[in-house]
Amino acid sequence: MTITQMVQNRQQQRIGELSQKNQGKPHVNPYGVPGMSLNDGGDYRKMVPVDEGTARQVRQIAFAHMKKGYGVSDGEDISQVIRNYTMSLAPEQRLSASWTLNEIFHSEAVRLGEFVHQHDPDWDWGKPFDVSILDGYRQGVDLQA
Repeated sequence: MTITQMVQNRQQQRIGELSQKNQGKPHVNPYGVPGMSLNDGGDYRKMVPVDEGTARQVRQIAFAHMKKGYGVSDGEDISQVIRNYTMSLAPEQRLSASWTLNEIFHSEAVRLGEFVHQHDPDWDWGKPFDVSILDGYRQGVDLQA
């Protein structure tokens, strides 16, 4: 079998897999997180209510990344928290909940970055700074100096 034939064969398989939804079979996302459902996913990029304790934990992780890694990390800890929470939800709710928690995390990280930059204009992501700057930071609160 030639490479062209192999590629064509795989494309035919994918078309068959994707057409399962048209046959009334649930779609299985071969590239996504196991347990995530694309059925009736629509536009999953919307803020939805999430557990406040989990949202607080997400913000605390953003703070820890700023304090310990100067705003940079491997992302394993935040991924695990989001995954643990979303897997506790119904499959149809998981994409939007995951998106919401990621938005909360990134919003907090940006807010932290702006806070540090106000106190150290030369600072950039990953560059060390005096972490005592963060002593005056309040999660989720915008303060104008």
